[in-house]
Amino acid sequence: MRLAIFVAAFISPLLMANPLIGTWEFVKGEYATPEGIVSAKAPDVTSMKIINNTHFSYITSSNNKFHYAGGGTYQVKDNYFIETVTLGNVEKLIGRRMAFTYEVKDNLWHHKLVEDGKFVEYEVWKKVD
Repeated sequence: MRLAIFVAAFISPLLMANPLIGTWEFVKGEYATPEGIVSAKAPDVTSMKIINNTHFSYITSSNNKFHYAGGGTYQVKDNYFIETVTLGNVEKLIGRRMAFTYEVKDNLWHHKLVEDGKFVEYEVWKKVD
Protein backbone atom coordinates (compact mmCIF):
# COMPACT_ATOMS: atom_id res chain seq x y z
CA MET A 1 0.00 0.00 0.00
CA ARG A 2 2.79 2.43 0.87
CA LEU A 3 4.50 1.65 -2.43
CA ALA A 4 1.30 2.40 -4.36
CA ILE A 5 0.91 5.73 -2.56
CA PHE A 6 4.56 6.58 -3.22
CA VAL A 7 4.29 5.70 -6.91
CA ALA A 8 1.04 7.68 -7.29
CA ALA A 9 2.57 10.66 -5.53
CA PHE A 10 5.61 10.52 -7.83
CA ILE A 11 3.82 9.87 -11.13
CA SER A 12 0.89 12.28 -10.69
CA PRO A 13 3.06 15.44 -10.77
CA LEU A 14 4.83 14.13 -13.90
CA LEU A 15 1.55 13.65 -15.72
CA MET A 16 0.27 17.03 -14.58
CA ALA A 17 3.49 18.67 -15.72
CA ASN A 18 3.41 16.82 -19.04
CA PRO A 19 -0.07 15.88 -20.25
CA LEU A 20 1.41 14.34 -23.41
CA ILE A 21 2.86 11.25 -21.73
CA GLY A 22 0.94 8.23 -22.97
CA THR A 23 -0.32 6.64 -26.16
CA TRP A 24 -2.10 8.69 -28.81
CA GLU A 25 -4.16 7.70 -31.84
CA PHE A 26 -4.32 9.88 -34.97
CA VAL A 27 -7.70 11.54 -35.62
CA LYS A 28 -7.06 13.97 -38.48
CA GLY A 29 -4.51 16.28 -40.02
CA GLU A 30 -3.83 18.98 -42.59
CA TYR A 31 -0.49 19.28 -44.39
CA ALA A 32 1.11 21.85 -46.67
CA THR A 33 2.36 20.41 -49.95
CA PRO A 34 3.64 22.12 -53.11
CA GLU A 35 0.17 21.52 -54.59
CA GLY A 36 -1.64 23.06 -51.60
CA ILE A 37 -3.16 21.87 -48.33
CA VAL A 38 -4.06 18.17 -48.14
CA SER A 39 -6.15 16.52 -45.44
CA ALA A 40 -6.03 13.08 -43.87
CA LYS A 41 -8.24 11.40 -41.31
CA ALA A 42 -8.77 8.10 -39.60
CA PRO A 43 -9.57 5.38 -40.56
CA ASP A 44 -7.95 5.99 -43.99
CA VAL A 45 -4.75 6.97 -42.18
CA THR A 46 -3.89 5.21 -38.94
CA SER A 47 -1.08 6.26 -36.68
CA MET A 48 -0.05 5.69 -33.09
CA LYS A 49 2.31 7.98 -31.20
CA ILE A 50 3.81 6.91 -27.89
CA ILE A 51 5.40 9.44 -25.56
CA ASN A 52 7.33 8.66 -22.39
CA ASN A 53 9.31 11.04 -20.16
CA THR A 54 12.07 11.65 -22.72
CA HIS A 55 11.23 10.06 -26.09
CA PHE A 56 8.49 9.72 -28.67
CA SER A 57 7.84 7.19 -31.41
CA TYR A 58 5.19 6.77 -34.06
CA ILE A 59 4.12 4.41 -36.79
CA THR A 60 1.74 5.35 -39.60
CA SER A 61 -0.11 3.38 -42.24
CA SER A 62 -2.53 4.35 -44.97
CA ASN A 63 -5.13 2.03 -46.43
CA ASN A 64 -3.59 -0.81 -44.41
CA LYS A 65 -0.08 -0.29 -45.86
CA PHE A 66 2.95 0.83 -43.88
CA HIS A 67 4.10 4.39 -44.63
CA TYR A 68 6.16 5.98 -41.88
CA ALA A 69 7.84 5.22 -38.60
CA GLY A 70 10.15 7.32 -36.54
CA GLY A 71 11.03 8.67 -33.18
CA GLY A 72 13.47 10.59 -31.11
CA THR A 73 13.70 12.91 -28.17
CA TYR A 74 11.45 15.79 -27.23
CA GLN A 75 10.96 18.65 -24.81
CA VAL A 76 7.85 20.43 -23.60
CA LYS A 77 8.36 24.16 -23.03
CA ASP A 78 5.46 26.51 -22.42
CA ASN A 79 2.95 25.62 -25.11
CA TYR A 80 5.55 23.97 -27.40
CA PHE A 81 6.18 20.28 -28.06
CA ILE A 82 9.68 20.23 -29.56
CA GLU A 83 10.62 17.02 -31.38
CA THR A 84 14.11 16.07 -32.47
CA VAL A 85 13.86 13.15 -34.87
CA THR A 86 16.73 10.69 -34.36
CA LEU A 87 15.46 7.65 -36.29
CA GLY A 88 12.93 6.72 -38.91
CA ASN A 89 12.36 5.82 -42.53
CA VAL A 90 11.99 9.43 -43.79
CA GLU A 91 15.61 10.43 -44.24
CA LYS A 92 14.96 14.18 -44.56
CA LEU A 93 13.47 14.18 -41.03
CA ILE A 94 16.50 12.62 -39.31
CA GLY A 95 18.17 15.27 -37.16
CA ARG A 96 15.33 17.71 -37.71
CA ARG A 97 14.04 19.73 -34.76
CA MET A 98 10.40 20.82 -34.98
CA ALA A 99 8.60 23.08 -32.49
CA PHE A 100 4.85 22.47 -32.53
CA THR A 101 2.45 24.66 -30.59
CA TYR A 102 0.08 22.38 -28.73
CA GLU A 103 -3.02 22.24 -26.62
CA VAL A 104 -4.70 19.29 -24.89
CA LYS A 105 -8.41 19.61 -24.29
CA ASP A 106 -11.15 17.02 -23.84
CA ASN A 107 -8.65 14.14 -24.29
CA LEU A 108 -7.58 15.53 -27.69
CA TRP A 109 -4.08 16.78 -28.46
CA HIS A 110 -4.01 19.52 -31.10
CA HIS A 111 -0.64 20.50 -32.48
CA LYS A 112 0.44 22.85 -35.22
CA LEU A 113 3.76 23.41 -36.95
CA VAL A 114 4.59 26.75 -38.53
CA GLU A 115 8.14 27.31 -39.81
CA ASP A 116 9.51 30.60 -41.16
CA GLY A 117 6.00 32.02 -40.93
CA LYS A 118 4.56 29.27 -43.17
CA PHE A 119 2.00 26.65 -42.20
CA VAL A 120 3.46 23.12 -42.32
CA GLU A 121 0.95 20.89 -40.55
CA TYR A 122 -1.88 20.64 -38.05
CA GLU A 123 -2.86 17.36 -36.37
CA VAL A 124 -5.35 16.12 -33.82
CA TRP A 125 -4.62 13.02 -31.71
CA LYS A 126 -6.84 11.20 -29.23
CA LYS A 127 -5.48 9.77 -25.99
CA VAL A 128 -5.75 5.98 -25.78
CA ASP A 129 -6.89 4.67 -22.40
